[in-house]
Amino acid sequence: MVNLSPKAMRFTAEALEYRILAYTKQLESPDLQDDEVSDISNDLMFLESLLQDFKTALQMPMAQVF
Repeated sequence: MVNLSPKAMRFTAEALEYRILAYTKQLESPDLQDDEVSDISNDLMFLESLLQDFKTALQMPMAQVF
């Protein structure tokens, strides 16, 4: 695993939140094919898992993160 500073982790978490929001809005499109919905949904679940990992890591005391 890559050791990121808390600032880098916060920026990454924020970027993940924006991408999650964009994917969520994209899923509302009636023009999507079933395979596109499936791909986006899978990516969305992966990003949500990553975001949770980052948020958990940010709550740890600094010595445990690094």
